[in-house]
Order: sequence, then C-alpha cells, then structure tokens
Amino acid sequence: MKAVLDKFFILFKLALNKGFFHLLSANLLIQIAGFGGQIFLTRILSVEEIGKIKILQTYLGLALIIASVGINTAVLKLCSQKISEQEKKAIFSTGVKINIFTSFFLVILTVILAHFQLLSGSKEVNNLLKIYLLQIPALTLSGLSVNYLQSQKKVQEISYIQSISKIIIILVSTGIAYTFGFISYIQSLIVTNILTLFLLFPLLKNELKELLVTKINYKITASLLKIGSFAFGANLLGNMLLNFNIILVSILTSNSREVGYYGIANLIITTLMMIPSTLNQIMIPYISEVSGDYEKVKNILKKFRVRSILLISIVSVVSASLVPILLPIVFGEEYSNSVVYFQILLVGMFFWSLYSPKGITLMSVGRTDLNFYTSLLSFVINLILNYVLIKKYGMIGAATANTLTYFCTIFINGYFFKVHFKKIDS
Repeated sequence: MKAVLDKFFILFKLALNKGFFHLLSANLLIQIAGFGGQIFLTRILSVEEIGKIKILQTYLGLALIIASVGINTAVLKLCSQKISEQEKKAIFSTGVKINIFTSFFLVILTVILAHFQLLSGSKEVNNLLKIYLLQIPALTLSGLSVNYLQSQKKVQEISYIQSISKIIIILVSTGIAYTFGFISYIQSLIVTNILTLFLLFPLLKNELKELLVTKINYKITASLLKIGSFAFGANLLGNMLLNFNIILVSILTSNSREVGYYGIANLIITTLMMIPSTLNQIMIPYISEVSGDYEKVKNILKKFRVRSILLISIVSVVSASLVPILLPIVFGEEYSNSVVYFQILLVGMFFWSLYSPKGITLMSVGRTDLNFYTSLLSFVINLILNYVLIKKYGMIGAATANTLTYFCTIFINGYFFKVHFKKIDS
C-alpha cells in the first residue's frame, strides 16, 4: 500500500511540474462549455431540448474536424520539432490561411445542405444547424492556435486563457438560455466563441504580425497537407467512432428524450476522458522532439502509460461509485435514466485508455497513416454494431456498440503499433 501511495505522490509532483493540472482544468471547462454547460441547462431546458443540443454538438464536432483538414495536428507535429522560430511562424501562418478558407467554405456548404433538409431526418434540427454551425470558423482557428501554442509548451498560458474563455461562455450562454430560451442560447454561443477567440491574440502577437506579411509557402502547404491528411482521416473516424450513433439515431428515430439521457451520460464520460487525454497532450511535444531516437521514444511512452493506467484506474473506481448516486442529484431526478448509459460507457472509456497512448505516440513520430488505418477498421466495426444494435435495442444498443468497438480497437491499435516498431527494430 505504501508503495502505491509513493507512486501516486511522485505522479502528482510530476504532473504539477509539467502543467498537467493547468491543462486539465482548462480541458474540463472546455468539455462543460462544449455541451452548453448542461449541468446548469438541465434545470432550464427540457430533456428533448437537451437531446437536440447533443445532436447539434455532434454535427459541430464532425464539422470542426472537416474544417481543420488535419492542419491543427500537422502544425502541432511540425512546430514541436527543433526548427527555427521563423520556420515555426511560417508554418502557423500557412495553417491559418488554409483553415480560414476551409472553415468558411464548410459553413456555406452546411447551410446549403441544411436548407434542403439533407443533414438530418428532422426539419427542426436542420433549421437549427443553419445557426449552430456558424461557430465553425472561430472554433477552427481557436483550435489551430491552441495546438500551435501547445507545441511551444505554453501549457499554463493556454490553460489560463481557455479557462477564462469557457467561464465567460458558460455564464453568458446559460444566463441567456434562462432569460430568453433555447434559440437565443444557440445564438449566444456563436457570439461568445467569436469574442473569446480574441483572448488568444496576446499570446500570438509576433505570429499575427508574420501572418499579415507572409505569403502562402507552397512547400509548407504540401508538408502540412501530407501530415494532416492522415491525421484528418484518423480524427474524423475517431470522432465518428464516438458520436456516429447520435447521428444514426437522429436519422432512424425522432426520440430526442433518450438522446438527452444518453447525452448526459456521454458528457460525464467525455469529461472523465479529459484526464488521460490531458496526459496524452503533454506527451506529444516530448516524443516529437526525440522522434528519431527509438529508445527515447519507448522510454517516454512507458513512463506515460504507467501514469495513464494508474490515473484511469483511480478515475474509473471513484466515478463508478459516485456517479450513480450524484447524477440524479446534480442533473435532476428525471436523469436517473442516464445511469445505465454511463455504466456501459465507463467500461468503454477504460478500454480506450489502454490504447490511446500508443495512438498518440504514432502521431508524434509521424505515423498518422497507421492511426488512420486503425480508425478506419474500428469505424467499420462500429458502423455494423451500431446499425444492428440500435435497431434492436435503441440507445442502449448504441452505448454497447461503442464499448465493444473500443475493446476491439485495443487489438487493432496494438497490431499497427507493432508493425511500426518491428520495422525500426529490423
């Protein structure tokens, strides 16, 4: 017991030194804001409206990955390497210009698709998407900027700005939802996300000056798109792996009440996933710096995996004990139906945490192609399981499909991880 406690306190000190808790606090606030501060909204909006928010948020998540076309991941990878400051600024500037074009193009495209009722089986959801997806440009550029700053190891500065931003979004949007209702709440998200983007500007003063005078470098563009293409595919499939069941349910059924219950459970799970995800984020620049040294990469991964497994074990045991008791108290007795979804998804989260550090390692050493193949195979399994189980069991089937897919992905990810490192060994 003493040995376990000693390891825990060593982990705590290391996390403190690396900025883990700064980044974790920001990530938790992002997650809460991302689903509209629903801890508060469940007391203001109906279960059906909460279900609609989850559907809208799912479409937005996919749209942001498409708008980024993997450029954010490529910038994080390239700017983490030991290159000159001028090269880093040129990479960031090129990435911003690409994402300005892709994000505005996607807004126009999605508005057209929603106008012709092609995004959802619900006319109301299509009409709401025309407004909700106007957030795409601000959130895409914000994500790119954060990744760039993370590559420069400005963890504490990012965390501070993100925390302030998300507190503003939660307070303003929840206040507007209470005062003016559901539609005004959605409109407030667009305005607050645009305004809070400007809070990042003081950290990017030099880069923004470079942006105004630098022309697009076609060599850098090719490099960003080469790395970003596989990252884009892997991120898109990874997001669909997590959320495709919501889109499928919105097409196959109109039961937004059960989506609301599932959405609350999924909110808690994705918030808990921020803990190992934060550790993974911190790992990226350290592995990218030594990506050419196999032994150093292996040693860093081993240390982070031990910490990740210890963290997720503690989180899983504590949340499995407390969430079923606290969920109805925090969100309201009506949301007791969310507990069964949470319990199924918690098992899936544990499976996910076992392979995610290996996926981050492959990305950090430039093998985004292997992550793409992993995500592709996992998505095919998920698609089949979701279609079969949703038709038979509804949202319970959706939760079960995701958990089973994460279990299968442990072995798929392990195979491709071995493929890369066996090649290096030989």
